[in-house]
Amino acid sequence: MLEKQFACLLALALLAAPACAQDEGVSSTDAFFKQLRAQKTVFSQFRFMTGVEAQADEDLQSTVAQMLATDYSFLGRPNDAIRVYPIRNNEQAPTDLPDGTGYEAVPAADWIASQADSYRVIMVNEAHHVPQTRLLTLELLAKLRKQGFTHFAAETFALMDNPLAAGYPTLNTGYYTREPVFAELVREAKRLGYVLVPYEPDDEDGEESQQQRETGMAQTLADLVKQHPDAKLLVHAGYGHIAKSAGTQPDAADPMAREFIRLTGLPVLSITQTGMRWEDGQAAKRLAHAFGITVPSVLLARDDKRVWSEAARAQYDASVLLPAVDAAAIRPDWLTLGGRRKPVAMDLTPCIQHLPCLAEARYASEGEDAIPADQFVMLADGEAGTPLYLAPGQYRLRLLGHDDAILAERSLDVPADSPPAPETP
Repeated sequence: MLEKQFACLLALALLAAPACAQDEGVSSTDAFFKQLRAQKTVFSQFRFMTGVEAQADEDLQSTVAQMLATDYSFLGRPNDAIRVYPIRNNEQAPTDLPDGTGYEAVPAADWIASQADSYRVIMVNEAHHVPQTRLLTLELLAKLRKQGFTHFAAETFALMDNPLAAGYPTLNTGYYTREPVFAELVREAKRLGYVLVPYEPDDEDGEESQQQRETGMAQTLADLVKQHPDAKLLVHAGYGHIAKSAGTQPDAADPMAREFIRLTGLPVLSITQTGMRWEDGQAAKRLAHAFGITVPSVLLARDDKRVWSEAARAQYDASVLLPAVDAAAIRPDWLTLGGRRKPVAMDLTPCIQHLPCLAEARYASEGEDAIPADQFVMLADGEAGTPLYLAPGQYRLRLLGHDDAILAERSLDVPADSPPAPETP
């Protein structure tokens, strides 16, 4: 039940959920989580987990790696997130991968939109510590809104009537929405008029089985579509929850998507971005290069236009290829979000001698509790020229040193001379 355990650990980190049960009698683990719970921000949590004490405990290395990868993603270092916690399994890549003779690549958002009239429910997954897997959903929001989609459900949303009660994403909106790309996705959903839907069951005692979790999520979504016969729903979930095959989740649980279909009788279009995790770690990159992938894409057979899936068709309807990323880049260029944002040079020299140092840019129209529009944790003197990625607008820029002391604050105006405005509803 790795994913559930990981979510539980993450909840512990910033007190986002009731405490999860820990193994009794393991003093180092108890001490670790006691100190972890004392960290009140992502930045302080990151500093704790990169410290000597957390890194030295061999019993906690896997736990720390998972949580640290998520914090790297939150703090604007997505390549480091993957480096710390690669998502691979023990399977070798198939020998019959698609090639340009039999398949062509098309933008995934366009293909999904072309199928949308046949579905009331579309499900897309993500890898929680890989923000690049949020780009497709960000692009889908406007396209599907024009086709009558009304509700946006995300696994991470906190169980509250309005996850955006403040009018913008905050720490209370959810856990993974603390990552700036996810926060931007939520802002876009609000701007387009979507109803935001939490659907994760409330497991206060931490004793819920994997099947109870899958069925509980499915039941919440099933109740929604039954209560609102005109609703059309885009669901953004993690990993295998959107699979449609029986017994494919931990403990042989039937996944949420399959349970939703059982409860409602409605078809689901299921799109995976996390399946190509073969052992060699290179097959997905080879495919991206071979097909010249520059945006999240699907592959269509040239003869019959059948969409390709790396898994059995009964499990997912289509697999998405993501553009290959320069692993050596501190901040990869996909952070432009398809032209919505541009790299803006920052003067991070005040951070030198105060590392690690956090640069935060918040929208001027949002409060101090808002998730930053972008942020970056500087770890070395040579990173002082690293940009933030920002859309045109007004911002408040703040630099925080390793002791949370404010090193600099100023206003920032990004001129409207590059990214085009996003589509209107």
